Amino acid sequence: MNPIVKLGHYLRRMRLLVDSGYYPEYLRKQGVRIGRNSSILYPSYVDGRLPYLLEIGDDVVISLYVTILTHDAASAYAGDLVKVGRVRIHDHVFIGANTTVMCNVSIGPNAIVGAGSVVSRDVPPDSVAAGNPAKLVCSMDQFTAKHRELGGRQPLFEGKQFQHPYVPDERKTFLSGQLQDTFGYFCARLPNSRQETIPSAGSGSKEGNNE
Repeated sequence: MNPIVKLGHYLRRMRLLVDSGYYPEYLRKQGVRIGRNSSILYPSYVDGRLPYLLEIGDDVVISLYVTILTHDAASAYAGDLVKVGRVRIHDHVFIGANTTVMCNVSIGPNAIVGAGSVVSRDVPPDSVAAGNPAKLVCSMDQFTAKHRELGGRQPLFEGKQFQHPYVPDERKTFLSGQLQDTFGYFCARLPNSRQETIPSAGSGSKEGNNE
């Protein structure tokens, strides 16, 4: 490798240690094609040997500790053969944490891969897949209908009130209590029909959740 190119590579690696938001740009420098409005959380791992065989579409979310491989050296046990293949992650795909995506795979568009999955075959468009190996769980229409129905009767909270480790203790206690025997959902803004009151910082006073 050219010494100047090698130095640039190491400088970009160092930047990742202090700026995890730089990761998509770092991958682009490695030859990964990444579309608009896509988030790739760091640390995740993209095949360091053949990163340019990965293509990521628009509005994709790749969660923490996802591994994406564009080669598979296990085939070397058959002789002088290392399997290589492109990985295509199409538009509007969500890949959950700790998932491994093997080479020669296409995902989506409009697909979800559940956390901890191993994707060794294509995931069809408009579908939800999970497991090891990842298998079809349901369609996206079924998935969204299920969660919309549950969202109408499970606890619902404005996420901005709670999504930080340093929110007031009263809010932590409130949320934990509301979720003691069930689960709920965060939303960007509560509908008028679902307004709640949450504790504010201080002496246990109440304030609207639509502040």
